[in-house]
Amino acid sequence: MAQRRGAGITIQRTGGAVALAALLVLAACATEPEDDGSGRPINFPQESEAIDLAETDLTLPLDSPLEISAVRERVSEGQVFENIYAFHDVKGFIRTSRVIFGHFSANTSRSLRHQGFFEAFADDLSAPRSAALDLGPAYRFQNGDRHTQGFYAFIGEDPYFDRCFVARIGYLLVDYASVPAADDSVDTIVEVFLCGELPPEEVLLAFLAQLKTVDDRDAYRHELSKRAIGTI
Repeated sequence: MAQRRGAGITIQRTGGAVALAALLVLAACATEPEDDGSGRPINFPQESEAIDLAETDLTLPLDSPLEISAVRERVSEGQVFENIYAFHDVKGFIRTSRVIFGHFSANTSRSLRHQGFFEAFADDLSAPRSAALDLGPAYRFQNGDRHTQGFYAFIGEDPYFDRCFVARIGYLLVDYASVPAADDSVDTIVEVFLCGELPPEEVLLAFLAQLKTVDDRDAYRHELSKRAIGTI
C-alpha cells in the first residue's frame, strides 16, 4: 500500500562550493536560448506534447504562486515521466520528473546531496553567463522528510542575487511497501529556473514544500476549477 509524504520546511545554508567534474543525470535539454531581459540567455527544455492542467502528474498547479501559461509532457529515457511548466510574465521553467513505480538510481540520489552537482546544474542552464550576473549562495532545501534532498539559490548581481531562482530537489512522494526504499531514495525530481518578477523567497520555498501526487483525478479537476492562480 502506498503512503503519502509531506511536511513543513526549514532552511540551512551550506558551506563553500564542492568541485565536482561530472556529468549531470537528467541534464537540461535545450532549444534555442531566449534572453531573460538582461543579456543572460535561458535554455528551455525541448518541446513535448501539450496537456491540460488537470492531466498533470503532481498537484503543483494548486499551490503555484505563478500563473501557468502551458504544460507539456514527455517520457524520457528509463520511463521517467516529465511535466514541463511555463508561466505568464516570468521566463524559465519548472520541470518535474517522476519514476512512477520505484526510485531513481542511487547515483542520481547521491547527486542531489552534493552542492557541486547543483552548481554544475545551474551553470548548464544557460551559457555564457553575463559578467554582471552570478550564482548566489546555495542553500540546502529541507522539509522535514529524510528523503527530501537538494539545493536552491538565486542568480543576480552581488549582493542581492534576485534576478533568477534556481533549484534542484528530490522527493519520495509515494512509499510503496513492495519497493524497499533507502534513506536517500527519491521518486520525483523538481528542477526550477525562473527569472523576472518573482514571489518572495519564503513563498517559493513553501510552494516547493507542498508537492503531492494526484490521487483523485476528479477531485483534482474540481479544485483546479476554483483556482484564480494556476490556470492557463
